[in-house]
Amino acid sequence: MLNSLESLEIKNFRSLVSFQVKKLGQVNLIVGKNNSGKSSVLEALRIYAGSANRKLLERIAQSHNEKYRFNEGEELSAFDAVLPFEDFFTGRKFPKNDDGIAIGSIENEKKRLNINHAFLIEKEETTTDESGEEITRISRVILKKLELNVDSEFSVPVENVLVISKNNNSSILDLESTSRFPSRRHFGEIEMIPCSVIPTQFISMDELAAEWDAISLTEGEDIVKEALQIVLPEFEDLTFIDDASSHNLRKNNHRLAKVKISNLPRPVPLNSLGDGMLRILQLVLKVFSAKNGFLLIDEFENGLHYSVQEKVWALLFKLSKKLNIQIFATTHSWDCIESFSKVACENKNIEGVLFRVGKSVRESEKGHVIATVFDENQLYNITQSDVEVR
Repeated sequence: MLNSLESLEIKNFRSLVSFQVKKLGQVNLIVGKNNSGKSSVLEALRIYAGSANRKLLERIAQSHNEKYRFNEGEELSAFDAVLPFEDFFTGRKFPKNDDGIAIGSIENEKKRLNINHAFLIEKEETTTDESGEEITRISRVILKKLELNVDSEFSVPVENVLVISKNNNSSILDLESTSRFPSRRHFGEIEMIPCSVIPTQFISMDELAAEWDAISLTEGEDIVKEALQIVLPEFEDLTFIDDASSHNLRKNNHRLAKVKISNLPRPVPLNSLGDGMLRILQLVLKVFSAKNGFLLIDEFENGLHYSVQEKVWALLFKLSKKLNIQIFATTHSWDCIESFSKVACENKNIEGVLFRVGKSVRESEKGHVIATVFDENQLYNITQSDVEVR
């Protein structure tokens, strides 16, 4: 499957010091207690898909109220100074050695993204031209931490940077620039993978409208309508219109979703039909922009009654195959685990894998977050006591 991961390794990212999932499926469900690391796994996959694009890193940092750039006049030497993106690393600080964040396949190094903190150094080089005259040039080179030595030929570090590398290509993110758009130097194109994210909170209607516009007059429209009928069998049609209440010279117009229901004489706002309709609309619309990539769903069961979850999983399994998507979802719900397990066992041609995230009790692993994998054969025998989700 194009762009899919057969296994997953995450190192030095937030609470995930040395995290491995030795087997992944096309559709994957992640369970675990609160603060066990489930959302960090999704976040790491999002960064992997986006190849640590600066705008993506900034959005993630901002969502946690973490530092993503220096403000004008701010000094790095301040006692409480924190570098941008330092909170991403385990212990919320850059490592003293050259160990960085690694995200990707366990077996295939080409399917691995590396993020390392390093220094940009000024180096003087003296050469002699044809006339015998000496010429001194100053070049800037990347220096790893273990290479840094005050007695070496290099001057003191002039800039902190992140070195992003994947599949033999790399780029550099400047960390100390106060510019709104700090530079990123490229040494080769780093491929990005399509990735759609469905957070725990509801997505804006404008964003959903844009997703709808992208599939307008295609087979995708019929798939969306079929999905909405899971919750409301009387549903007939969907449209997005300008929200008249948002018309104002000081702000942009907003979109509003309206639906046609068979037993009503006029269309009604989708938002008036409950969270289930809105959640399914999010799930199915975001599938299309994830084609040939990843679909990441945080807390799958949000807004979905347990009675419809099996049908939603069945639809997602079908679409994962049709659109070549690898799905990763988290849950707190035993009903979600049961419905996922049933659908996974029924779909022999689409592999479903469940893995539990939690702290290891082994002394040798020092309480690190680990994964326990349940493949399709084991899903038949899962019990609530086997997989603790709360």
